[in-house]
Amino acid sequence: MDFNLSLYLRLISHSLFKSRKSICPLTSSRLGFLVGTVMAGFPLLYLNHRISWWLDHLFFPGFRSQKVEAPLFIVAPHRSGTTLLLNTLLHDPQFTTTDAWEVFFAPSLLERKVVRSLFRFDREHLGGRLHRRVMAWEAHRAQLPHVQDFLRVHPFSFTQPEEDQFLLLKFSTYDLLAFFPFPELLAPYRDYSRRVPEKRRKKDMAFYQDMVQRHVYAHGGKRYLSKQPSLSSTIPDLVKIFPDARFIHLVRHPADVVPSSMTLWRGHWRMYGCQQPSQDLADAVIEHNRIWYLRLWDDLAQLPAEQYIRIRYEDLKNDLHHTIEQVYQHFGMPLAPEFRAYLQQATPEVRAYKSNNHYDLSSLGITMQEFARRFADVAQRYAFTFPETEG
Repeated sequence: MDFNLSLYLRLISHSLFKSRKSICPLTSSRLGFLVGTVMAGFPLLYLNHRISWWLDHLFFPGFRSQKVEAPLFIVAPHRSGTTLLLNTLLHDPQFTTTDAWEVFFAPSLLERKVVRSLFRFDREHLGGRLHRRVMAWEAHRAQLPHVQDFLRVHPFSFTQPEEDQFLLLKFSTYDLLAFFPFPELLAPYRDYSRRVPEKRRKKDMAFYQDMVQRHVYAHGGKRYLSKQPSLSSTIPDLVKIFPDARFIHLVRHPADVVPSSMTLWRGHWRMYGCQQPSQDLADAVIEHNRIWYLRLWDDLAQLPAEQYIRIRYEDLKNDLHHTIEQVYQHFGMPLAPEFRAYLQQATPEVRAYKSNNHYDLSSLGITMQEFARRFADVAQRYAFTFPETEG
């Protein structure tokens, strides 16, 4: 379970000594985040995780023989509609996915046992006082100005299903860009299977497999369901540890995805003490999305046809029931009557939903013509067209 110490130290060093001209200069809020969270809080939490992972072998030895059968991965760049798909599939009781608290605070079986016992005691003997305080803290945090930009784009709660961020615990993922907007240091991780050294990838994947195995064991052997955009460039490595994995590739037009993605990253950066992003950062967001579109198309095409399916976001939104039926038929999965009833009820609601958020290419500082030029290789594969613009 080797921690990616070299990247951890490089990111801290860059943040402290080379950030003066970046969007994250050492303001009091940024320094507080670095010292309090990254340099003090995270190491202590990680040390607790390491001890707990070791103790799992003593108290829960059965997890080592837990099979992870045909895990289902939802793969797509950020802001492709993956949350809608994840929340829909979670109404099928065969699946389990990660809540945020499980990933960040209790990735070990022992930690989960302690947390669940604590809240059971709170519920039975304290009238839910601890739970109410946690909910009050989340509500208070959601009202903070530097947090609202992020939550407006991506509602978040530690008690709700969230992206599986296990590799974040190892400091070995492109998601670190949310905390450290230095894309030059993280460039290999945006094209993971092709640019991260094989030795590092093997360590990461062994850790990831171990975390998924523990999670499935903790949830009674249910089928694992994952939604994690940064896994878009890891498929060749994922199928090595999960050879029977299934993939749902959710496809949405990049002219809709990338500006929305930029707003998400901007919300992250503001939340962690940074300023408005530069054009260099906008270009980095454009580029990692372009790479992920290409890798998803090319790498999935190397798999047997029965192992993956591509669905369009527009189809998912306009006819949820029929689209999910297609997925289940493709993978040979039975559609339980209760789940079918849910799909029938949810389909008109999903079709009618309209987001209050609106995004355009101005957030990226480029025109539609330039965007179409950069995504020409993507458009060729996916048969995307770009609206004509003046000028």
